[in-house]
Amino acid sequence: MCQTPLPLPPQKNAVLRRARGPGWLGLMGGLVMVALGLLGGGKPALAQLAPFVPVQTLITTGQPATTTNYPNAPFAPGCDTASFPGCLAPGATINQTFGAGVNRVLEAVETASGRFEPATDLLPPVGLPQQIVFRRDPGLPIARQSLFYEASVANGTTLTLGPSEAPSIEAAMLSSTINRGIDNVFNNTEAGPGQQETRNNIKRIDYIIANPGVLVPLADQGNVGFLIMERNGNDAFSIAAITAVDGAGLPTAYGPLVQVPTNGWGASATGVSIGTAVTRQDIAPPPDPAFKASHVVNNLTPQTVRGIFFPINSLVQAPANAQPIFGYSLFSANVTAANDLVNFLALPTADGQSTSGGLDLIAGGFGLIRRVGGFALVKRISNLVGPSPLPDFSQVIGSDSAVNLLRNNNLGQGLIAISDPPVVTGNGIEYSIYLANSSNAGVTDLLVCDQIPAGTTFNPDAYGAGIGIRGVTSSSPAGPVVDYTSSADGDPGTFFPPGAALPAVCGANQNNGAVVVDVGAINANQVGLVRFQTTVN
Repeated sequence: MCQTPLPLPPQKNAVLRRARGPGWLGLMGGLVMVALGLLGGGKPALAQLAPFVPVQTLITTGQPATTTNYPNAPFAPGCDTASFPGCLAPGATINQTFGAGVNRVLEAVETASGRFEPATDLLPPVGLPQQIVFRRDPGLPIARQSLFYEASVANGTTLTLGPSEAPSIEAAMLSSTINRGIDNVFNNTEAGPGQQETRNNIKRIDYIIANPGVLVPLADQGNVGFLIMERNGNDAFSIAAITAVDGAGLPTAYGPLVQVPTNGWGASATGVSIGTAVTRQDIAPPPDPAFKASHVVNNLTPQTVRGIFFPINSLVQAPANAQPIFGYSLFSANVTAANDLVNFLALPTADGQSTSGGLDLIAGGFGLIRRVGGFALVKRISNLVGPSPLPDFSQVIGSDSAVNLLRNNNLGQGLIAISDPPVVTGNGIEYSIYLANSSNAGVTDLLVCDQIPAGTTFNPDAYGAGIGIRGVTSSSPAGPVVDYTSSADGDPGTFFPPGAALPAVCGANQNNGAVVVDVGAINANQVGLVRFQTTVN
């Protein structure tokens, strides 16, 4: 008889490995998958193909802004006369208004792998880290704070800004209002394209989650991660997860550095386009307003707000157990893995951008987000060979979006755990891995790996001589059944025997063999399945 794990709770594709008494059968093995355009997916997703995924759609709500008026406000020193004619004249002033529009509050984003929302279960109330710190070189005199705002009017006499006034760049960035942000982050070498001054002496930005940090289970590290956003999505930068902090909260260790090129933002996102004007604070304590008119960006021509999702498993080494994460740090594009990330004073000064400036960092791209809905794997025991009488395998368990899609396509049948009839040596167990893409975006290059459960042996002839894998290719309604040989002979299915090296997607090798199927593409609202049998040892 086989020794089997504890039963799974009724959730899709969860796999637990823990011994229980003989004769009891539950789902077991290591089911993972990887896809281009899909990071994470159904639990447990232990691998990823790319380190980040561009955002396709931003979902926001307009919330009332707080209006503050500053008649006859002074300009920022070194303001741009092309943006504000006459601003350099002695005593020149402008009528400056904050909160004339709305605060565009981020609710969710959509990528090729589905919809993501703030991970409020990990970082309440809105997925935000507790602290943001701008690391500057104390040997340089510049400690400028620069914020851009969505603007509707900007001329020599009037500056009208949409969102509420922020008292500091820290307050602005630790908010969910995304129609404002920091202009030219990491621009430490160039004065700017016009007369405006854009250098800010920011060497590193730390988004810090205080001790004990946040612990994301391995099975969920492809579904949870950090969101970074930029105005126009045309600047390079680098990012690394903070993996340790000292008693003062200062980062002391990092995960691998991920470098994002200028084209890493993907195609233009939909949802938010804003024309912006830049305000600056150069002295402290400043006279009102704290942030004064500096320059207008491209004559208020709207630019799209763009985003990138970084799953946790792209920012940490693949560990045997989940380790706490204490946030992340952003670096200029000049920073590489060869640099000492901990010692920010040793980081290169040049920003690596053009002379027009550095990263235009949007507020609201600040913390943890979690994938909801979208693509999922649902694993079930779909048949037993030998025992009698058999349980009812025709039922479809669950009611979430993935299971409902399977039900509508007459798929998803099977059980999570079986205790009656008892399973004995020589019995056959059929497992079905159902694929369900309930998102509005397709997934490409999907690769599924399921390691053979301990205490069982893969049956290479389950569906005919040499035919050990069965499937339904991606379709809606569900298409016909197809069979694959167990050998690596060019068809989509392959069995890797015990002791063989497994593809990276399979994660840690459990040394009992694995079924790997190259599913390919699965379009929106399509389903499919991968099926195989084992024999109880």
